[in-house]
Amino acid sequence: MSQNNSNSDDDRLIKIIQSSTRNLMSSFRNKTESLSKCSDDIQVLLRKGYDVETAKETAVKLFGKQKVSFIAIDGTESQDKQLDMLIFYAGAFGYTGQLEFVKNGCSCGEILEMGNTANVSTAVPIHEEDASNVAAEITEGGVEVDPERLPSILMQFAEYYMAVKSLYQDPDLKLVILDRTLAGEVGHLMWSVDEMLNERKCVLQGIETEFGIVSPLDLELARMLHPNDKLQIPVARSHLIKFAAINKLISLMGNGITSISYEELLRKIDAKPQRLEKLVKDLAKFDERFSILKEDTHASNNYSVVVKQEIKDYWQRVFSAVMMVARHIFDTPEDKHPLIYEEYDVDVNKQKKWITSTDLEYMTLIMIYALVRMAWEKKVLIIGLIKDTAAAELSKAIVPVLQNANKIRLSGTAGCIGRLPNFNTDKQLLQIASIINGQSIKAPWRTFEFDSCFRTIAPVVAAKSEPFKKNEAKVKGAHKNVISAERMFVKSYIQLWQSENDITVRSHVFTYDRPCYPGFDIQGELLLQHLDGNVEEEIQPIIHFDKDCEISHLVMDILCSMALEVIPEAIGHNYPLFLADKKAKSVLGQMRSAYLSTVALVLANSEFDQQILYEQKFRDFRTRIENSRRERS
Repeated sequence: MSQNNSNSDDDRLIKIIQSSTRNLMSSFRNKTESLSKCSDDIQVLLRKGYDVETAKETAVKLFGKQKVSFIAIDGTESQDKQLDMLIFYAGAFGYTGQLEFVKNGCSCGEILEMGNTANVSTAVPIHEEDASNVAAEITEGGVEVDPERLPSILMQFAEYYMAVKSLYQDPDLKLVILDRTLAGEVGHLMWSVDEMLNERKCVLQGIETEFGIVSPLDLELARMLHPNDKLQIPVARSHLIKFAAINKLISLMGNGITSISYEELLRKIDAKPQRLEKLVKDLAKFDERFSILKEDTHASNNYSVVVKQEIKDYWQRVFSAVMMVARHIFDTPEDKHPLIYEEYDVDVNKQKKWITSTDLEYMTLIMIYALVRMAWEKKVLIIGLIKDTAAAELSKAIVPVLQNANKIRLSGTAGCIGRLPNFNTDKQLLQIASIINGQSIKAPWRTFEFDSCFRTIAPVVAAKSEPFKKNEAKVKGAHKNVISAERMFVKSYIQLWQSENDITVRSHVFTYDRPCYPGFDIQGELLLQHLDGNVEEEIQPIIHFDKDCEISHLVMDILCSMALEVIPEAIGHNYPLFLADKKAKSVLGQMRSAYLSTVALVLANSEFDQQILYEQKFRDFRTRIENSRRERS
């Protein structure tokens, strides 16, 4: 009887799986078929090929010369366990070379392996009972320890640190290619470290640098405030208004202005007049936390403010401290631990602090900002190349916004009039469309570049009584009505290769993002209206729909020159990054056996001869005995 019941349950499960699979396949087939009827709509989003002459002229305009050095960086990480010891490894490795922008397009010369002194890596042993010191996260259910986060965060930090370090060591380096999403990681990291800063637990706090001691205020400003007057950031809207005001106060202080009224400050940051009360409240709250303002007793108007003198070097202090800690992690002094940072307080007492996974996230954020600042100041092109992404802002947010702004009109199909077929990701949509419509979509192609702030935007349909004007649309924040800062990064989807013999044989669709560059990325194509509280804010994102940015031609010229190597897993991607990935995996294989053997040797030579002292968990002890018994049998 029980056997019959078991067979019946098996049959029922198989039928459910078959039915579910058929439904999924049917849905996918329907969406795929609809794509073949949307070729014209898809091609509105694409820009085929690129202009070699424009790329060459842009290279000279941006870099100041036709021949430049580049570096491509990739990383690796691992986690192992020896008794009750966790051993983490992370590293970043690079390949370098030169690009020359000639008449027929970008020429990529010999690609060389970076020397061992340029690469960065570390191996970190941690006792399991110490894992809470570096990988603890406070949740609603209490403290959760997730040591598996550590190696990936450490690898991420290593890659960005190597990029910054390389740029400082080689002033001729003008191009950095990373296997990373710059904009996506800034968005995530900016908020993931917020709680740590609120609790004032960052390892950087209190570190003494040549620019002064790092304060909680420094850490908060470095998290959010990275001004560029030519790009008009930070913009004075919504949650960013206090940072725009602080930036202006610092600027005025540099010009010798010691006092300004809130009304005048509001005008100088070009904020809406209705934002006066919010400006006063936000600065007051910020002052409560960080004591940033002081009352100007000499002003005739008591409603005046002046910022404290010492805050102007906030970035130099934080960046200097991050570089100090990074050198400790990746070039650890003898007899020191990579994740225990030692410093001396004012009484010359040694203090030891664990460097936590959240500390590493914050320092990674600072490294990305350092790259952006170098991109602006030293005219360095930073490209983040992403292989796989679950993003869907192009189809879910940007296309509807462009429709509402009367910039495009989609014909659609019978099942999806006026919209694109509903795929889970933009990459999936574009990948399948390029294969199905291969005759009309020729590689290389790219989508128009668009502002990274769109990932936090949701379209708002206008009422019939108030249709949108041309190039204007209403939007809201996708989460809690918050829209991230505009004009920092732009993004595009690309496909770089297809077979000459079979148009359906193509490379994958990838994504790149890069910082916005003053003088190249110009706002004005699109005006977004965002109702924040009872104030209608205006957002002008960077979007190159009507007119390409010259840098997009430069990026395509560079990436295409590096994507034609006749290796199946590298075609259409990036050959220098492919080499860096292979180097990273090779080094990991060598280093892993070396550091695991070292740990085993140290444990074997320990003065303790009882394994049970190291195996604090009975489960580990039992597993070792069971494995030993199996090996003997």
